[in-house]
Amino acid sequence: MKYAVLGPRGTFSEEAAHIYWGEDIQIQVAATIPEVFAMIENRQADAALVPLENSLAGSVWDTLECLKTCRVEIKGEISIPIKQHLMACKNYALDELELLISQPVALLQCERFVKNRLAGVRTEICDSTTRAAQILKSENRRAASIGNYQAAKLYDLQVIYPDIAEAHNLTRFVHIGHVNTDMKGNKSSLIFSLQDKPGALYETLGIFAKRQLNLSKIESRPSRDRQAEFWFYVEVDLSEGEGMEELLVELKHCCRELKYLGTYFKQTEEIDIVKSLSAAGMAL
Repeated sequence: MKYAVLGPRGTFSEEAAHIYWGEDIQIQVAATIPEVFAMIENRQADAALVPLENSLAGSVWDTLECLKTCRVEIKGEISIPIKQHLMACKNYALDELELLISQPVALLQCERFVKNRLAGVRTEICDSTTRAAQILKSENRRAASIGNYQAAKLYDLQVIYPDIAEAHNLTRFVHIGHVNTDMKGNKSSLIFSLQDKPGALYETLGIFAKRQLNLSKIESRPSRDRQAEFWFYVEVDLSEGEGMEELLVELKHCCRELKYLGTYFKQTEEIDIVKSLSAAGMAL
């Protein structure tokens, strides 16, 4: 099988893929999240892992938008602790640094460290933590970047200060693949928009409530197609997919649009990143 992740090489997406599927897999990297989805739709990959949300930075809007518009299905999920490290080409002391190169979400995850320990250091933004690591190799100033151990190893960088992210920094990824309407699992994801009338959301949520179904996630997003309209992404806890077909039938009567994104098994165990990478054959 062929697997796709957001690139370039050395990203947390690649790290999560090896934990999820194992070390001995063929990974293709894409430049953007929409390109990852396109690789599934065009049959260039059989499965992909894409970031859905971070516990500090929130939901990944590109992923939610692609789930809405692309013909894919969610097959599973994995949440991994995000360990960010400060890395450089040389073993600089913190007070020697002139420049910090980082992706915006990584900066947010390490906001307290950057504010307290790197005050006055110029910051430049790039599109990924791996790209930041690549830029360091050609930077003449005393520069550092934020990233994971795999990126440091891949680009021959030194970790000059480890584990600088805020506590409880987790990113949840979803496994997407081709649509086959397999309803095995204990969690489902849906996207819907509502009719423009009073009480529409209340009526829709009541359908879940009367079935005693827990919504573990609900998020609204403005529609790109209709002004003043919102669509909703929800995750529903189920009992082995029981009653999903009946639920979808009932929801269709009160939703303007409804998209079923798949039923899958939710992650129940916390990931130990060191043990998981070791088991996958990826030494830190």
